[in-house]
Amino acid sequence: AGTWTDEFEATACKICPAGEWSHSSGARLQGNCVSCSGSSCLAEGSARVSIELRGLQYQQSTSTEQADLRVAFARDIALAAGVDVSLVVDLVGQTSSVTMGQDGSISAFLLDLEGVSARDLATRFYNDAFRETLVNSTIAVLGSRPEHLGVGAMTVEPKKFVPLQPTTTSMTSTSTATFTSTSSGSVVTTTTAMHQDIAFTTTGLSSDAKMIRMAGLTLWLSAIAS
Repeated sequence: AGTWTDEFEATACKICPAGEWSHSSGARLQGNCVSCSGSSCLAEGSARVSIELRGLQYQQSTSTEQADLRVAFARDIALAAGVDVSLVVDLVGQTSSVTMGQDGSISAFLLDLEGVSARDLATRFYNDAFRETLVNSTIAVLGSRPEHLGVGAMTVEPKKFVPLQPTTTSMTSTSTATFTSTSSGSVVTTTTAMHQDIAFTTTGLSSDAKMIRMAGLTLWLSAIAS
């Protein structure tokens, strides 16, 4: 976003002129850059930054490494944008952090942007120096360079920040208790069904954490049923 190129197999794109922006990747003409509703193209005072980090096996990292990577990438984004790291938030609103995908993708928002334009941000992010900074931060946290580590597609998108809401999943378990009593040689069996609702939240958890939570829930339900 915010760039265009009319060159076949170009390795770098041209940034839209000041006061203009393209809202789709792969724009082929400068005419795809359209005028913004403000000279900065940041009418909402915020922008989303999305980065494809290749070769990072994020899910195989320890929980400490994952936390350190999120903090390190937030610091790198803040430094490049020229803002305090507290103005970098993940998709649910946690300050000084980013959201990491299972594939190593990085997503974050820059908030309260003043005195800077979308074009300024594109200039600061769409370059080899920033890519190298992300690679160096990854190596510093992990202690070694993962094979095929590199930075792929990167976008800066002027966008209002709306934090993702936690997703709550409800499950109902049913257990059956049977009581038997005898009276005058007869057997009377009474069956009572008990229902329990369990709610748990998964938004913001890694897939491993979700699996662990689900596994624990399954064992708990099995214990009730037995």
